[in-house]
Amino acid sequence: MPQRVVIVSENAKTRETLAQVVRERGGKPTLAGSVEEAQRVLETVPADVVLLETRRIDIRARRQRTRLEQARPGCRIVLVTSFAAVRQSPDLLHFDSDDFLIGAETLLSSLEPQGVQTDASRTDDGERGFDALLETVDVLVGLLELGDQHFRGSSHRMTRLVRAVADELPLPPELVREVVLACLLKDIGKATVDPALAPQAESLEDAQIEALREHAPAGARLLEHITFPWNVLPVIRHHHERYDGSGYPDGLKGREIPLGARIIAVVDAYVAMCSPRPHRPALRMEQAVDEIERQAGQQFDPEVVEVLIRVLEKAPAAFDSGQTPSVVVCDADAEFRKVLEMRLINDGYDVRCVATADEALEAILASAPHLVLAEVDSDGSDAFQLLRELRKDPAFQHIPFAFLSRSESRLLKIRALRQGVDDFLVKESDLEELLARIQNILTRESARRGEGLKRAKRGVTGQLDNLGLPDIVQTLTIGMKTALVALSHDDLTGRIWFRDGAVVHAKCGEIQGEAAFHVMARWKTGEFAIEHGVKSRRTTIDCDPMFLVMESMRLLDEASA
Repeated sequence: MPQRVVIVSENAKTRETLAQVVRERGGKPTLAGSVEEAQRVLETVPADVVLLETRRIDIRARRQRTRLEQARPGCRIVLVTSFAAVRQSPDLLHFDSDDFLIGAETLLSSLEPQGVQTDASRTDDGERGFDALLETVDVLVGLLELGDQHFRGSSHRMTRLVRAVADELPLPPELVREVVLACLLKDIGKATVDPALAPQAESLEDAQIEALREHAPAGARLLEHITFPWNVLPVIRHHHERYDGSGYPDGLKGREIPLGARIIAVVDAYVAMCSPRPHRPALRMEQAVDEIERQAGQQFDPEVVEVLIRVLEKAPAAFDSGQTPSVVVCDADAEFRKVLEMRLINDGYDVRCVATADEALEAILASAPHLVLAEVDSDGSDAFQLLRELRKDPAFQHIPFAFLSRSESRLLKIRALRQGVDDFLVKESDLEELLARIQNILTRESARRGEGLKRAKRGVTGQLDNLGLPDIVQTLTIGMKTALVALSHDDLTGRIWFRDGAVVHAKCGEIQGEAAFHVMARWKTGEFAIEHGVKSRRTTIDCDPMFLVMESMRLLDEASA
């Protein structure tokens, strides 16, 4: 039984009949009342099969099938006709001897994948294939960025954070792959833009800005001839859309924007703000997060903003000052130095590579790094001497120091640890393990100093004079969000609950329902906090959210008249 089935039919009874059969067989149905609605669904979530109900199999039906195939490449689109829909219709005359009737259960059984390969082996092969593709693209993009001191490694760092946000939401594995690959490919369209424009993006004329903005749709066009098994093209095209509809290229808003594009928009802005640029220094983590929170509901999806903050709180960065972590690598092996340098740059480090201990000491004295990695051989005299020089100097004794060894020598390892090294790394180990242990050294040092992102409030927060209650309602309604909005004004506090974009309950002191909402709508100053996913057990409001806002404005006008 296909696990994810999209059922498309204008007839609600037909949709529910097929959905019930899918549920009974362990599948997950998603219902759509039109081809347009199904197209939006497929651009957002993965699906195995689409059942498209049509009165006749004609050119129109085949065109509809093509549209859905383009929305989700690799998804199987099956045209079906409900007998109940044509039983008393002239459309019944269009069926002939080569048409057959089968029951809903038989129909779904016939969609079972055939072949000797098991689901588990297919999944393993697919994951290995995707990981290989992703790592290859990552290396190629990293090499292209290596020569740019401001952007090198940024795509890799962004991809890691995008994956973390996608996992935290959480998203299905197919959608995670989709957004991660799109993140690496999102700027491929810049190959069609004059390279002289990017460095002066802050001082461009209108025509030049439009030319630079063309990179998003150009990237999708460059890749449209490739049949991806993931729906990456809409994500690439729309990663500069804004949640309020003021972005480009198509001015989409709210849930019209593919979820992957909404994730990339937030992460892209965060990484850019935390990275130095020719016209400004890097922001500290708290500064970048505060700015993103201010733009929640306008530029960014509030729910994605909240998830990003949770990710940053769970894995505090080794450095929260906007300063790029610096590493000195001392190793005589030029090939190993080059490989390690590129991987560390991809992970966001400033790397200085030298071949000898004397050169390493000069580099450290010139500018103290956050970590020293030094090769140690069987003799180890140079590396140990470098370690002793740093440990006896009060200015440098706090710097984490790790040895790089060609082999796992037990005696050398014990000697190094007794001398006070922070870790003993074997160069022949898996490179990912090596990088993870380097990150752990810096994370431990960060925890020792009490650094990282510390935040007392949960969810998206802000000031009502920057984002008023009408704007908050519009944002959550457009996004069809389920959330709790907590408001404060002077000594007053109140709460408003949303369910799928509708206001369902409000409470302000002893007042509840619409009356409580109208009280809070008068507050022009104060603070708000939006916590997504919180549901109300009570329903005291049952009207259109925008009608509620308009009624509050009317009451306010009457009171001030």
